[in-house]
Amino acid sequence: MLRSFRSVFQSNQMTMSAIFLVLLVSMVIFLVPSGRVNTPDTVVARVYGRDITLRDLLERESELSQRLGRQASQDAMRPFLQSQALRDLMDQKLMEELAARHHVVVTDEEVAVRMRAFLQQYPILLDAQGRLKPAAELERIFRQTGFNPASQERALREDLIRTKLIQQASLLVPVNAPWLDLENQIRNGKVGFDQVLLPVDASTVADPGDGTLESFYKAGGARFLMGPRRVIQVAAVDRASLGKALDVDDAALQAAYAARKNDYVELKARHILFKATTDAEVKAATQKALALRAKLVKGEDFAKAAEQYSEDPTAKGNGGELGWFHYDQMVQPFSQAAAALKVGEISQPVRTQYGIHLILLEGRKDKTFDEVKDQLKSSIQDERFEAKAMERLDQVRKRANGGDLTAAARSAGCQVILSQPFTNSADATSQGLPELAQLAGEAFSLKVGQVSKPEKAGDRYVLFRVQEELPAGIPPFKEIRPQVLAAWKLDQARAQAMTKAQQILKGGDLKALGGTFTTQAPGPISALKDLGALPAIQKALLDTPVGQITPPAWSPDGQIWAAKISSREAPPALTFETRQDLIQAIQGDEARKLLTAELQYLDERGRARGGLRSLWGQFGGIYVNKAALQAMLQR
Repeated sequence: MLRSFRSVFQSNQMTMSAIFLVLLVSMVIFLVPSGRVNTPDTVVARVYGRDITLRDLLERESELSQRLGRQASQDAMRPFLQSQALRDLMDQKLMEELAARHHVVVTDEEVAVRMRAFLQQYPILLDAQGRLKPAAELERIFRQTGFNPASQERALREDLIRTKLIQQASLLVPVNAPWLDLENQIRNGKVGFDQVLLPVDASTVADPGDGTLESFYKAGGARFLMGPRRVIQVAAVDRASLGKALDVDDAALQAAYAARKNDYVELKARHILFKATTDAEVKAATQKALALRAKLVKGEDFAKAAEQYSEDPTAKGNGGELGWFHYDQMVQPFSQAAAALKVGEISQPVRTQYGIHLILLEGRKDKTFDEVKDQLKSSIQDERFEAKAMERLDQVRKRANGGDLTAAARSAGCQVILSQPFTNSADATSQGLPELAQLAGEAFSLKVGQVSKPEKAGDRYVLFRVQEELPAGIPPFKEIRPQVLAAWKLDQARAQAMTKAQQILKGGDLKALGGTFTTQAPGPISALKDLGALPAIQKALLDTPVGQITPPAWSPDGQIWAAKISSREAPPALTFETRQDLIQAIQGDEARKLLTAELQYLDERGRARGGLRSLWGQFGGIYVNKAALQAMLQR
């Protein structure tokens, strides 16, 4: 067969070459990003061949946003929402991949059964016989309440997959008698004790010099291994560099006060709401409001009318009272109408996105110019600082034209800072750049050579360019000397503190150790959560006799821990049923650990195979379309 193919290929070289060329071009077109983003079907990530589209991501963002409720700035929350939504969807796809590898299947009927059971918990969805209402009626209720059944079905499917994976993995966990006895003591026995937690202070340990630190560094090996690190050029503008450009005279303050007077007004009001969305509903609601207003103007009690007529659920029980509020705390049409009233006056019908309102103004507080002068001055200076700093940095960006920022920044009077190499972490630091932790994530989202947009960072406005990326590895000693020194100091302080604690506790006085002293009422070791999960502390609590002090150990947060046992109660003897329950609990806990480890492995392995629009991402890796994600944030 191979000889036949070879002879055909040799006799038709031109034709075969053309075919291969077409195939090659097709692969390149398929694998290389097309640049077309922001369509609902744009693939923003691919996890082992499973696509996550822009539509999926936007739906998940919306769900997260609803959970968080009203935020001060939705724009400021967008990067967090996008990151969390993408993480959730990728975790879901990883779970599906793991299920496929373990031949775990969840059927539509299983999901439907769970969905019916979930819906039947809510009386509003049931008819008089306790059965679910017809589909059309359910859909109407879902629309009114904002419930998304598709989202709930996805969550139930994911939960079923996870449950089946845990059940499957549980069968692989053998539980012997010693393990069962130990877990019975930890979960069902009771121990009471006094404890001390003593923090370790490394600040008093002196710097030993480069010789000692270099030896420590060389012996540390992988301890100082770091992931990819980046270096950024930063152009910064602070207040001092703008000098008198931020000064504000009294005339400007008076003009600003007049323009922003509503910002310094506090109102107290009641309202009655008639819900309306369509034009027909608005017309009908307005007629109702006018008829009711005529009665209210003649003396009918506004609070009682709100209780009787208002369609705002919060009006029931409080007579439509809104209490004191600032102008910007209500939607603009409502605030404008309320601010225009005199105390005791009732508004004409006011339309907002919620419907038609009648407003009774019950109180008003206006702050004078002198009361807000300092606050207003600070606000104007902040606005001027932002405008002028952003203008300067925008000039730097244009002059640099994607290249080195140094010359452009200096010509614009900006500071220029070159960062030390840093990892993508919340504790990233660099001398002269206290804002680095805030910038690190964004710096790693850009490509090498790309320039960020101007933004506020700490007390300055900055613009940065990704200068270079250093590969993962152990950095040179001089580059990470501060980290090596901190690690050495901590090791020395811990060793000294532990030796001292052991000597003190030989005297039999727990309080002599110092630190924070507390009493723990008798209870299971498992109830101690993180503290009780540490093997050294478990062993100390189980093995130390009543009235004796345990050996010192390390707490989860790095403090020295020691305890004096005050009481102990053995666990009840296991029956057949409790033995089986305990075995299942142990197996379930271990299965969840196995599941977490497998998912983490898939995630790390997949991200190492991002590829060219991820050839691996089509079949065996993880591809993230950073261009599409960045475009989403810039909308």
